[in-house]
Amino acid sequence: MVLCSLQVDSSSASSGSSVTENPFRNILGLNQQTYERLKVALSLNLRRQIFIAVCDDLPLRDRFAIQLQSELAHISTSPPSAGLPTSSLPAVEPRAFPRLVTLDLDLHNPDPIGQVNEWLSYFPAIRTNHQAFIPAFQILGIERLIRQSAALQNVFLSYLQNIEQQLPSLNSCLLLWMTQPWFRMLPEAAPEFWDCRTGVFEFIGDPTPLPASLPERIQFNPGSASFRELPSPPPIDRTDRTDHRPDEQPDVNSGDDSDNQPNSESTSIQPAENPWIPLAEDLTLYESEEPGDSTSLWKLPDELPPDFQQWIAAWSHNLGQHLSEADPNSLTASQCDAATEPTHETRYAQSLLVATQPAQSNLEQSSSALALEKIGEIGADPSLLEAALSDLLTQDPAKHAPLLQHISLLQQQLDLLQQGEGTPLVLATAYQTLGNFYRDCIEQGDASAENLAVAIQAYEQALQLLPETGIERAELLNDLGSLYWIMAQNQANPEATRLYLEQTVQIYQLALNPLQPQAHSQTYAMVQNNLGAAYADLARYQEAVINLQLSVEAYQQALLYRPAEVDPWRYASTQNNLGTTYWNLAQHQQPEFNLKQAIQSYGQALCHYNPDQEPLTYAMIQNNLGTAYWNLAQYEQAQDYLHQAIAAYRSALQYRSLDSTPAGFAATQNNLGTAYWHLANQTSLGSQRITYLQQAITAYEAALKAADQIQNHEATTALNFDLSSTQNNLGLAHYQIAVDCHANPTLAADAAEQTHHLTAALQQHLLALQGWEQNENLRQTALSCLLQTVRACYNQLGLAGQNQALSQIPSYLLSEILPRL
Repeated sequence: MVLCSLQVDSSSASSGSSVTENPFRNILGLNQQTYERLKVALSLNLRRQIFIAVCDDLPLRDRFAIQLQSELAHISTSPPSAGLPTSSLPAVEPRAFPRLVTLDLDLHNPDPIGQVNEWLSYFPAIRTNHQAFIPAFQILGIERLIRQSAALQNVFLSYLQNIEQQLPSLNSCLLLWMTQPWFRMLPEAAPEFWDCRTGVFEFIGDPTPLPASLPERIQFNPGSASFRELPSPPPIDRTDRTDHRPDEQPDVNSGDDSDNQPNSESTSIQPAENPWIPLAEDLTLYESEEPGDSTSLWKLPDELPPDFQQWIAAWSHNLGQHLSEADPNSLTASQCDAATEPTHETRYAQSLLVATQPAQSNLEQSSSALALEKIGEIGADPSLLEAALSDLLTQDPAKHAPLLQHISLLQQQLDLLQQGEGTPLVLATAYQTLGNFYRDCIEQGDASAENLAVAIQAYEQALQLLPETGIERAELLNDLGSLYWIMAQNQANPEATRLYLEQTVQIYQLALNPLQPQAHSQTYAMVQNNLGAAYADLARYQEAVINLQLSVEAYQQALLYRPAEVDPWRYASTQNNLGTTYWNLAQHQQPEFNLKQAIQSYGQALCHYNPDQEPLTYAMIQNNLGTAYWNLAQYEQAQDYLHQAIAAYRSALQYRSLDSTPAGFAATQNNLGTAYWHLANQTSLGSQRITYLQQAITAYEAALKAADQIQNHEATTALNFDLSSTQNNLGLAHYQIAVDCHANPTLAADAAEQTHHLTAALQQHLLALQGWEQNENLRQTALSCLLQTVRACYNQLGLAGQNQALSQIPSYLLSEILPRL
């Protein structure tokens, strides 16, 4: 039985409450009556009531929620006594509890009634005391479910569907805030909940443009530099892609970043998505080799025979020369000759790898082949090996594949050492040298699974033969951890990615064991920096808050032992990555504190970059700084922080031009448009508001122009934000100017100008609708915007204006639109 006892119609109910003059009233506008009715309904202290408030403008929604909580706190009502004498009940301090409690929907278990009961469980006196006033509850954050899996969305709908059964235990009033897409699906998706609603309150507002990118981290690319210092991979998605790519922060879009998203169909494990749409990192900064505290990671043991040391040194020197000339595509492990068998599992590779062993090749009877035969006959004589190798390296490289032969030579040497009386350190050095070769191939851009597997296997073999202490072991573990990190980035299966990242973290932790922070400060800081990046990546797949906090701690340790005075460039890089980690942590907890920490870190990073020498990196960090300010403006001092966000974005655009970095230019212009959009919503002055909206339009159009250039002329450059979101946001800005000009005669906008803006809005919403055709929730957002624009055409331009608008809409949409007009 439905226990609802009150039906409220937000379009016809009257409000008997007086409206006090305060700044909040100035922004209510057409929503004032709806707001007053909702406040009256909540103030009646009725139980078992389910209210739905619909608002697409999220900042406006937040203001309504805050104002309701504030105003209801000052309404005094006597709690029902249920006919009992007051002397028979324990006294409850009336101010001990708020009149309206605000709860954020738990995305792990989206059960509104369950969250209310959990809150009440902390205050048992409320339930046991019939005279006590039970607060009402408002639930925010339902719109965030659009970024969650379909399974989780269905869980939420099932909780709504079963809410009638839980009403007898709900001795309070429940208010659910949601956006139009969720509201419109309720009659069909949760019909029993829909029948159980007490009242619906629809507020007029524009869908909120959402950022499309995350702050960028300084990333590693195996094709450009040594990976001694790990990338700062993103948190997100890779678009982060990442995948993650820590990316740039808000580009105002709500589209999915799929470039680097793990394949959701292959496993049930999914990385946690950021509330904002991720944007692929459009800038990757590659770090040069970390100097470390020793002369070389591959410093040879003193006990090695001198001839063997010379052989290794000559091989490494000549190999480096040939790598710079070789085609990386010719260096895959599958093409290489080999003589060794796969090794046993080690504690570092718990059956995660199947190492690919090169097969022995049939060399032609060339001089190089004869030289190889000669080496096979001489045993392990280092001097003869060195001479034979020199002969090979001096021959014409066009006649053979010298690098492949070098691999074969070294693998034969490993066989000889294993069969002979070589010491463990000699054999470890040989394995290190083999691992170095494949590592160099990876650094040259050939990060194939085969090369990674062989490099990892070689390093793990070397580790089994090295002493447990010593900086050489720490540096080798650091390189091994970086290989596992690269392996994680190459996985399509999220579960495999998570396992590799866990392995990466464990290896970096092992690398810290032999190090003394004071004595090995540079290596210690390097490993801590890499550990921070690995934790940040792992946070996308499990225990986000814990892993992000561990990432912060690791980065702080790196900064402590590698201050700006010692290495300003790496100090700035780590500060930027720390700022991005703080930004991601702010999406989960303590947003104001963590965002301010992010701003501080970005500011420290900027102090050590010269924009004339490092223009792209400087622009990236300025973009990140703007994103942090933009995000912080959602919580406090909105106008001040939005102005600072705009200043940072404009500073970034001085060095991100359409010609030099079209993807970065587009992303920052997109972010700039969103910042101006929100600033316009914070401004009550008509002319100033119009100015901000026009600047938003200019920025959005610049972003779309750059996107068009990327798509049409630069096939190799990935577009890193959602075009449909930008188009929809541009339409909203045009619509808002038309509506404001119509409502405010002092703005002196004639019918032609209003027609121009409404026509532009219509065109952009149609483009967004087309782009979101496969995403029902986003499609409904664009459709709602399209409908409000058609209505505005009728209200401002009459029947002729509406007919002109309808003539621009494809015929297949008319049957869906006309009934809703």
